[in-house]
Amino acid sequence: MRCRALSIAVGAALLLTACGGHPLDDMKGPQIAAAAATALEKAGAVHVKGTVEQDGEAGRVDLQMQGKDTLGTLTFNGADVQLLTVGGTSYLQGKPEFWSSLGLPAEDTAQFAGRWVAVPEQQQAVFGHFSLAGFVDQLRKPSSTVKDEVTSDEVDGDPVVVLEQKDGSTLTVANDAKPYPLEVADKGAGQGGTPSKLTFSRFGKKQDINAPSDPLDLTEILGG
Repeated sequence: MRCRALSIAVGAALLLTACGGHPLDDMKGPQIAAAAATALEKAGAVHVKGTVEQDGEAGRVDLQMQGKDTLGTLTFNGADVQLLTVGGTSYLQGKPEFWSSLGLPAEDTAQFAGRWVAVPEQQQAVFGHFSLAGFVDQLRKPSSTVKDEVTSDEVDGDPVVVLEQKDGSTLTVANDAKPYPLEVADKGAGQGGTPSKLTFSRFGKKQDINAPSDPLDLTEILGG
């Protein structure tokens, strides 16, 4: 009787151990990065917040991204600008000081206050990086090779794995059935790379994002 009870106890312990494993434990870095890209794409929405260095200046990013739409704030050179992308078309809204920092004459920038401005077609691709598809693509095609070896860790008590690229950049991924990317720390070592540290949250949570009713046409204003 004691032997039978011992067998049941051992079996239960083995069962609990098996159930306590994590889905990414046996996967290599490139496989995990691909899984994180797929999970983010399937989520359909995410909030991204953090810092981005541009031309030696520290900037900030605070964006809601969903499908082909994006809404939030970019901060560069000490100036905030609102970014709105709907169906792949981007608009900006900022104070006259922001537009002046881009080299536009003061007599033109005054009319931009409180107005959405359509980004010229030839510049649309620049803001495509600040989109759900843009971040998914970066996960699938990192600027530097992802190492096979990964490190196990915890974030707020939850299991994660930390991937490292050969340039020292890291990607933290939830070791869960939904392996969402939680943080990217990019060294920006690649050609045209931009150092950044971004956190991801609110997966799958969408909000209303609509195109402005009467945006200004920057190309028309500047006579381009």
